[in-house]
Amino acid sequence: MKVIPLSGPSCLPFRPSRPLSGILLLLALSAPARVDARGSGHTLAVATWGGALGKAQDQAFFQPFARARGVGVRRFAWDGDGQVPANRPARGRHAWAMALMEDSTARIACMQGQLQRLGGAPGSADACSVPALHDGIVLAWDRGRVPTAPRWSDFWDVVRYPGKRGLRKDPRSTLEIALMADGVAPGDVYALLATPEGVARAFHKLSQLRPYIVWWTTAADSARIIGNGSVLMTSAAAGEVAAQAATGGRRDVGLQGAQGLDDGLSWGIAPGLDAGERDRARDLLHYMAGSDRVARFAALYRARPDDAAAQPLPMDAAFWQDHLPDLARKFADWLAAPA
Repeated sequence: MKVIPLSGPSCLPFRPSRPLSGILLLLALSAPARVDARGSGHTLAVATWGGALGKAQDQAFFQPFARARGVGVRRFAWDGDGQVPANRPARGRHAWAMALMEDSTARIACMQGQLQRLGGAPGSADACSVPALHDGIVLAWDRGRVPTAPRWSDFWDVVRYPGKRGLRKDPRSTLEIALMADGVAPGDVYALLATPEGVARAFHKLSQLRPYIVWWTTAADSARIIGNGSVLMTSAAAGEVAAQAATGGRRDVGLQGAQGLDDGLSWGIAPGLDAGERDRARDLLHYMAGSDRVARFAALYRARPDDAAAQPLPMDAAFWQDHLPDLARKFADWLAAPA
């Protein structure tokens, strides 16, 4: 796992920073996961992933912060699968102050005024977030049924490896994987995907596998479907699968880092916070930057397989900022079309 520290002069909260990713289906928050920690003073509402990632943040960051600062942290879980509120409510269960997102989501949200601008030029999408960590999307498979590590080309080979396959119900990561399965070198994926021919090739490849696909929408779901035997192989959040294995999952699940994807996650701040909320959010960001807290989190959440030779493809947040609206429509149309 690679955790990006938030400390240092170029990475302090409320300074220009690299953004998070995702689509503005974002910030539809579910009911609170629970009140993880309460301080004696104010409470800060934080939207983040569920699953093992959220639990690791509780233990490494939120609970110790509440004890040290007297500021409770209320963690909300969201999966990005919903409508973004037109405006942030002034109060209530959706009144998030900070949110963890993918880098592409943050870029889009920044340009649409959905996040507090932390610095930089008004037209820049690079100034609305603070880097948090890199999470790996890898190939996970059932070792009990496939003894040797498969690659994405094997993922499509349902004759040799019969069984269901899991993929994210989102063009991001899914289209990149389809092209790599079709023989495209990782370094050529985004140049090809920027062309009509590349898009058509990716969807054609997906259509070959479509009857066998089980779709997942959250990182925790990706671990669940491989852990319970719903699929033989799946694209998956490496940290969630590793956490499941550490707690004694029912199956021996392998993680293949070759041709994996490296997805950047960052913290965004809600616009329109009052001075007190803004100070509490900034304080939490600084607290999470502490080297001991970063090390504690890294020990709790292993976001990459233990494969030093694997060189994951960095997900291109700027590409998805430009192309996500169009490719999301194409992806939805492809899903809705008769198989």
